[in-house]
Amino acid sequence: MTSTGCMGNHFAMLTALLLLSVLVFAQPNNDSLYRSSNSLHKYEDDSTFSVLFNISTVFTTAKDPKINNFLTKYGYHPPQNIPVGINLEIATIPFNSKMMYSLQGGTIISTQDIVSAHFTLGAYRRFVERKHFWFLAGLGLGTHGDRVVLDGNMPESFDSLAKAYNKLLSLHRTGFLVEPAARFFWNPIQTKKIQLGLFAGTAYDFGFNTKWKLGYFKENGQFTSFKRIRNTTNVQTQKEFGWAFTDGISFCFKFD
Repeated sequence: MTSTGCMGNHFAMLTALLLLSVLVFAQPNNDSLYRSSNSLHKYEDDSTFSVLFNISTVFTTAKDPKINNFLTKYGYHPPQNIPVGINLEIATIPFNSKMMYSLQGGTIISTQDIVSAHFTLGAYRRFVERKHFWFLAGLGLGTHGDRVVLDGNMPESFDSLAKAYNKLLSLHRTGFLVEPAARFFWNPIQTKKIQLGLFAGTAYDFGFNTKWKLGYFKENGQFTSFKRIRNTTNVQTQKEFGWAFTDGISFCFKFD
C-alpha cells in the first residue's frame, strides 16, 4: 500500500472517530428511563460532584522513523520499540452527570535522547456505571512537544552554528494531538466521600507534528525560552499514529 493510501486510511479513521464522538456527546439524557428499565442497575446513580486524581503508566506504539534514523546516525539513543511513559490527570464529574472532563499531562520516561511531553483536555461519557466499576469512552485534544539536545555528534552545518553562537543547540518541534479513547475504572474501596481503585485504557493517538526547528534555550529571569536559529532544517519529520495503553491508580473525592 502506498504512503498516500495509508494516510488516507488514517484520516478516514480520524474523521469517523470524531463524528462518533459528536454523536455520543449529543445523545439525550435518558437516565431515568434507563434506571427503570434496566434490572441490573441495582443502585442509585451517583449524584455527587466528584474530583479524580489519576496516575498511570502508558505504553505507546506511535513512531517517527525519520527522527529515529537521525538519532541513530549521530550516536544518540532513539526511542524504544514500545516507549514507556507516565501520565498525571485531574478530572471532574459534575452533579448528576455521566460526563467526565479531564486535564492530563505526561512524558516518556524510558531511555531515549528525545524528550517528549504532552497535554490534553478530554471529555468522556460513562456508558456503563455500576457500584464498583465504570466504562467510559470519549475524546482528548491537546498538544505535544519533542526536544533533542545536540550534546554529541551533529551535522557540520549545525556544528558551525554551535561554535558561532557558543551555545548548546537543540532541535525542537510541537504538534497537535487527537486521542479517541475507551477507559475502564474499578473502585473496590469506597466510602461515602472517597473511592480508591484501578483503571485501564486504550486509545489511538493521532500526532500531527510540525517541522523541526534549530535553536538553543536561554534564561529569561526564572524562566527558560527557546531561541530559534533556523525555522527549517534538513531533519525530516512525519506524523505519528499509533496505539496507547494505560493502567494506573485512581483517587476519587466526592462532594455533596
